[in-house]
Amino acid sequence: MDTIYRIRIRPLGPWRTPWQADTLTGLLCWMCVRTEGETVLRKEILEPMLAGEPPFVLSDAFPGDLLPIPAATRLADWPVELRKSVKRAAWLRPDAFVRACNGEPLDASDLVIDSPIAEYDHTRNTLSRMNDTTGMEGALFTLQEYRLNYSAGISGWGDGLSIYVRVRPRARELLLYLFDELACVGFGADVGIGKGAFGFPNGVPELEPVDLFQSDRRSGDKTLIVLSTFQPGPEDPTRGVWESFVKFGKLGPGLSGRGVEKRPLVLLRPGACFIAPSEARPYLGRAIPMEEILPAEITDDLRSQGVEVVHPAFGLTITANLRLQ
Repeated sequence: MDTIYRIRIRPLGPWRTPWQADTLTGLLCWMCVRTEGETVLRKEILEPMLAGEPPFVLSDAFPGDLLPIPAATRLADWPVELRKSVKRAAWLRPDAFVRACNGEPLDASDLVIDSPIAEYDHTRNTLSRMNDTTGMEGALFTLQEYRLNYSAGISGWGDGLSIYVRVRPRARELLLYLFDELACVGFGADVGIGKGAFGFPNGVPELEPVDLFQSDRRSGDKTLIVLSTFQPGPEDPTRGVWESFVKFGKLGPGLSGRGVEKRPLVLLRPGACFIAPSEARPYLGRAIPMEEILPAEITDDLRSQGVEVVHPAFGLTITANLRLQ
């Protein structure tokens, strides 16, 4: 899994679910069970994940060629007049990202302030289940949606998203097949009304080798930067800088109608930085087993029906030369 590839995604409209690595991996698993069956999912994906050897590890989807600001870079000794800009900025262009990885100082021109992903509220009207008409006055509600903000001047390939991936050779064909199948359905919530529709620039998913993360790297690499939404595993490094958040995850399409809710999960955002262990792995994180995300009575019931729920929370890493305390 040494080579990092990029899969280019072309959104065909707005989406409701953020393109986070754990959500995307989970949906690819659902496509596997739907198209290839439970045995393939269990043997080819779930069992390797639970053993700490995932067949593939994805980053979040990033706009164009932009990459997340490493958390350690935010804590650098920035001039006072730039600190608000550093707080607002979320992205770096590729050349600035490489310099940040090498511990070189950045300046104001390196920060991407205007977000290339626009967030907005979409207002809807409640429909009556009795007659399929709009409800009474005041029955409006809003849901958050996202779309690419072309006015922000997205760097590079400006009409899409980039997902970076490490994949074991035997899993490449399966991964591309699952991406292609997912594109037929859509990503995330409300795919039935066209949200999360996407395609690929050449019509099919492709693994494009990327050498950006290996360029100009020194022999003394001593830190890791994670490009995914993930949860560290018990053997992962603990010294570093990161931003955490609580995620209220949902079960996949086949179980979401059973009234089963996942426990809240504490995850780390892309850009987390860690002091690398002596033998740095190409990924951190783990597959969170069913016992940790569902109540015991639900777990027993699902297992009796032959259902195994796993939350994939691996993080794609790259080596860097950041200074961490």
